[in-house]
Amino acid sequence: MSPMMRTREYQKNAGRRFVFFFFVKRQAKVWIVVLAGMAAYVLMLAGPGYGQVNTGDETARRLKAEAYRAYYGVQQSVNYPLALQLYRQAAERGDAEAQFVTGGMLYQGQGSDPDKRNGFKWLLAAAEQGKVSPESLAIIGSMYLRGTAVPQNFLEAKKWLAKGAEQGNLAAQNDLAYLYYNGLGGDRDYQMALQLYEKAAFQGDAMAQANTGLMYATGTGTETDRAKGYAWYSLAASRGNAGAAVNRNNLMINMSWEELNRAQALSLELYRQVENIAEPKQITPDRQEQADK
Repeated sequence: MSPMMRTREYQKNAGRRFVFFFFVKRQAKVWIVVLAGMAAYVLMLAGPGYGQVNTGDETARRLKAEAYRAYYGVQQSVNYPLALQLYRQAAERGDAEAQFVTGGMLYQGQGSDPDKRNGFKWLLAAAEQGKVSPESLAIIGSMYLRGTAVPQNFLEAKKWLAKGAEQGNLAAQNDLAYLYYNGLGGDRDYQMALQLYEKAAFQGDAMAQANTGLMYATGTGTETDRAKGYAWYSLAASRGNAGAAVNRNNLMINMSWEELNRAQALSLELYRQVENIAEPKQITPDRQEQADK
């Protein structure tokens, strides 16, 4: 085998080890990242008015109205513990919206210490009644994927992650891509994995950018395109991904000047696209609608 072929084989194997390392490392750290971002979408997940569900239970409606006032401090001080207590009472009566909010508050530690086990239970109960958000779908799928607070189940993980990914949730797209890449819960599908990683990459996720670069550079799920591989590696490296920086530099060794110039131009084009993405809007209840309840 020529030195160049050995180099390419090393890059391909190193890249695949990189994806595996991503998951192992991500198991330990991904929810640190997610939890660090929880404050940014607390109301997005636990906002009491996200999609109304009418159960026909007058007691549940009254409990939710009182909980809403405590949650938002309407004619009283904000009182998360009281809001959680009231929402939970409505949840126990089978109200899907109350189950959803209760799950979100428990999972995030609003009104109590974080309780992911019971948070998952209530989020799942709400989801089974059709009350979901992209964030709750990602949480349910991730917990099945990692076996956190529930026995690991790749088929259930894929079911819920697919719904979250369809709604544009970045974490769901990344986790679902991992399932397809490794053939967990079904057949291995590199093309679908690349499609999902690239969607997450365009949303600015450095790990997804690195994995997208790997797949283009090694021709996994697509034709080999070293320029695209370099571009995505470079973008991930600019966001602090050290593994992507190493892979970019190794890839550059065997590129012609023409190919490298095209790759760097593409890097800037991708950078502009990613950086111009609007910040996601928070999902919050319509205060006037809630106040009229």
